Amino acid sequence: MRKQFDEVLDGPASDSHAEMARPALKERLRRPLMLALPVLLVVLGIGKYLAGERYVETDDAFVRAAKDSINARVSGQVVEIAVRENQRVRKGQLLFRIDAQPYKIAVAQAEARLSSARIQVEALKTTYRQQLAELQSARDSADFDRREYERKKGLLASDFASRASYERAETDFKVARQHIASARQAVANSVAGLNGDPDIEASRHPTVREAQAQLDRARLELSYTDVVAPDDGIVTQVDDLQAGDFVGSGTAVFSMMSSRHIWVEANFRETGLTRMRPGQAATIDVDVYPGHGFKAHVVSMSPGTGSEFSVLPPENATGNWVKVVQRLPVRLEFDAVDPKWPLYSGISVTARVDTLREPLQAVAATAVAR
Repeated sequence: MRKQFDEVLDGPASDSHAEMARPALKERLRRPLMLALPVLLVVLGIGKYLAGERYVETDDAFVRAAKDSINARVSGQVVEIAVRENQRVRKGQLLFRIDAQPYKIAVAQAEARLSSARIQVEALKTTYRQQLAELQSARDSADFDRREYERKKGLLASDFASRASYERAETDFKVARQHIASARQAVANSVAGLNGDPDIEASRHPTVREAQAQLDRARLELSYTDVVAPDDGIVTQVDDLQAGDFVGSGTAVFSMMSSRHIWVEANFRETGLTRMRPGQAATIDVDVYPGHGFKAHVVSMSPGTGSEFSVLPPENATGNWVKVVQRLPVRLEFDAVDPKWPLYSGISVTARVDTLREPLQAVAATAVAR
């Protein structure tokens, strides 16, 4: 009972003490809060400013892909089309085939010419050996006629031989020397026909090499009758080509969009290019795949704005000139192309470049230096 009475007496005093302590605590916290709040606001403002200045973004950007014109390297009639519209193909895959029969005939003709050239070379070698034998025979005959001429000449001086026999021996000796000269000329002609080397291999002879080159060309043109994909990609406008059509050499018949050589052409405002450099990291948001970002990097910047390369560039005369912020095309390439997320040429994207990131080339150079 007494304990309850004491609590009743002490209660008002304790409440009064707590109420006196609260104003003192508020006074101690007021000054730090008043100082910290402006500092916090300044820090947040600077952070937001730096974050905004660091990233440069534009939605004036589009996906581009290398476009290949599919054409035949030889002319002929199309006998087979191996792909269909918008089909994905791999490098080296057959697209269409041209009638190969005329080119097979050309190969057979070239093979025959090559065989004939080799036979001609072997015939020249045989003729050369025969002419060498004839030259030696002419020399032996001339040597005999020379001795006979000298003998008759001595006998004529001693009156043991008639002048007629002497003149006949002299004539035979002159004819023998002419036969030697003729045989030498024939041998020289044969050596020239063998390209100056009587022991030349048939495969090294110019005539054979020319025939071999013609055969190689004929075989190459035969291989061109199978038109294959130059790269991985998707073929389009295939329906413009039909079996039975005649196509000329170099004539484009349909197109193919590459699935590997893909990039982004982003048109950034000139005011955002101050710190942009090749190699800086970028993020690409594709409208086709919302929420999925593609990693990329800056490759190059155009040497001029888009208007500079137009057919009729604008003429900003002094009287009507109004300053307009120009846009500069910047090329961005993807770090990796994932087949799970196919990209299509011409689709819209949003490009965002981190201009405070050290370019990849500089990072690589620094790593090598270390």
